[in-house]
Amino acid sequence: LRFHVGTFRAPGAGLFPLVTGVALGIFSILILFEAKRRTEEPILFWVPGADKKAIFLSSLVILVYALFLDRLGFLAATLVFFLLISRFVSGHRWTTAVFFAVVASLATYSVFKFLLRSPLPPGILERAF
Repeated sequence: LRFHVGTFRAPGAGLFPLVTGVALGIFSILILFEAKRRTEEPILFWVPGADKKAIFLSSLVILVYALFLDRLGFLAATLVFFLLISRFVSGHRWTTAVFFAVVASLATYSVFKFLLRSPLPPGILERAF
């Protein structure tokens, strides 16, 4: 894809990605030089005491959510997402997890559908309403 960059007075579609990409590149180089200059102890990837199981489960649930979003629709996939996160990552009881999943998914759906007017993938629950 090629976007016209334009000027700052008449920006094209490619100006914002170009400016942000250059800024990220400059900041990355500055961070790299700063990291090479310091002689502190190395920073570990996993913080001691990190709940690796929760991190793995969260990543897995996000992947499953992304894979099933078009098939199930926004409302059903989001309901399952919040249910799995609440129950298995946060460790809430089933009743609390179901309540949270229903409230959070309906609130998220309302914000995106009615306030932001975003097109959402329809699914089994959207067709029921």
